[in-house]
Amino acid sequence: MDATNIDLTRTADLIVRRLLAVAPGEQVAIVCDPHSEMAMANALAGIVESVGGEYSVLTMPTRDLARKNDLGPMVEAALQHADCLIGLNGTSGAPTYARAVKELYDARKLRGISMVMRDADNFTRGGARADYDALYTEGKRLAELWRSAERIHVTTPAGTDIQANIKGEDVIIECGFATEPGQEAGFSDGEVSQMPSTGSAEGVIVIDGPMAHFGLPVQPFSLKVEVGKVVEVVGDTTQAEGLRGVIETVDNASNLAEFGIGLNPLSRRNGKFQEEKKARGNVHAALGDNLFYGGEIQCAVHIDMVMYRPTVELDERVIVADGEIQLPVAT
Repeated sequence: MDATNIDLTRTADLIVRRLLAVAPGEQVAIVCDPHSEMAMANALAGIVESVGGEYSVLTMPTRDLARKNDLGPMVEAALQHADCLIGLNGTSGAPTYARAVKELYDARKLRGISMVMRDADNFTRGGARADYDALYTEGKRLAELWRSAERIHVTTPAGTDIQANIKGEDVIIECGFATEPGQEAGFSDGEVSQMPSTGSAEGVIVIDGPMAHFGLPVQPFSLKVEVGKVVEVVGDTTQAEGLRGVIETVDNASNLAEFGIGLNPLSRRNGKFQEEKKARGNVHAALGDNLFYGGEIQCAVHIDMVMYRPTVELDERVIVADGEIQLPVAT
């Protein structure tokens, strides 16, 4: 066995035995597309079998942007019989953002880990090597503070200045563990997130970090947000033009769907959004679908966009200062 296979097996063992806690007899659906790295799927399937579970690898088509979050009826039907979902799609977030999956989570019939749009490097290095027990503990502390807040305010040196109402909205802990029905996590992982109240966000977001589907911007560009929607994309880079095109052609893609704060101290700044959005002290905003976060806005896309060196205020409390997490000392 070479070093790569050893690393894949080590990570798969962590995910299946600890983070998902797969039990003998449980059904595990591993959802892929033609761009998935099948070495990851095979490693996970092998560990599922070794603990007495049963896996099914479900391969769905690659979707264009107009159907990125569409699982399709055959995959949706299969998930009705699953205890655990592992999403490995290489080009879409469908196993996370599809309405059918959210309904199964809400009914406490399914738990899952999302590894969509990730590769073997993300699966085995950087944030994958973190202490997930410590991450989960810190995630719960941040979530407790977040749930008591009524407004969020995010600024960055690049020019972001955005505020929104958040009172009463769900706060989502994604710090690796999904051991109970209804829970969902990612891998690699380490964030706490929340959707802003629909229609409440106002201000400017400047994107200077990597984005889902578009990569790292050649130079920062800005989004003007009014009444919770992007009303203008300012910039002429490839990434700005691409995002402008999505907003103009995909229903509800202008919706500001999420704010997330990264907590993982081992996640790298490597130009890949799935790694960087989990990195400690980074913040990301997302456009499009907000069903996963408890909202009612369905969209074919959910586009994460990373911002560097943020300052985040929840009401009057600063919880991130220039990219440094500012949580009270645990007692």
